[in-house]
Amino acid sequence: MTTRIAIADDHPVVLHGLASLIASDPQFEVVARCENGVAALASIRELKPDIAILDLNMPGLTGREVLGEIVREGLGVRVVLLTAAASDAELYDTVDAGAVGVVVKDAGPETLMTCLKIVAGGGIWLPEDVVGPAIDREARRREEWRKLSAGLTARELEIVRLVLDGATTKEISFTIQVTPGTAKVHMSNIFRKLGISSRGELLRLAAGQV
Repeated sequence: MTTRIAIADDHPVVLHGLASLIASDPQFEVVARCENGVAALASIRELKPDIAILDLNMPGLTGREVLGEIVREGLGVRVVLLTAAASDAELYDTVDAGAVGVVVKDAGPETLMTCLKIVAGGGIWLPEDVVGPAIDREARRREEWRKLSAGLTARELEIVRLVLDGATTKEISFTIQVTPGTAKVHMSNIFRKLGISSRGELLRLAAGQV
């Protein structure tokens, strides 16, 4: 009995190459090739493949978002995520959401095939050298933010959100209806409470957490 696979990648050459590689193994049958997340989710809903190989960053819906829908709808499809350069947060969220495989795009073809065979057999392919350190770093960052941000007021958290959105001090002052000087005082208080000294450090610490 063959393992039915749906593939989604927004680069046609990559998509064709993946499909050809996988179809060359008689254990697998490629039942869908999709160039965006919306088409991938529609195909998965209709065809119910055993495995879905999803590019992490696609237009319409990202691989992570498609994975979320698969889990939410209980479609029972095992998901392998492909990534060229995922951040620690993306890898953490991907594994936390239920991906059973992560393959870096610059890995050799044999790595993907090994991953698929393990996943098809009910196993998990999360390379410790890629995923492990990223998850550890991200877990520490989130715990650090959780502890430090407990001391921030609602107004200060609102300002952090604006900083994460790229707002300048002038834009922050306009949005929260205070003078630029008062906005700077708020920023100074935020830095002090979080033990940081720059916007760059704030972005690193709070990204995705507010």
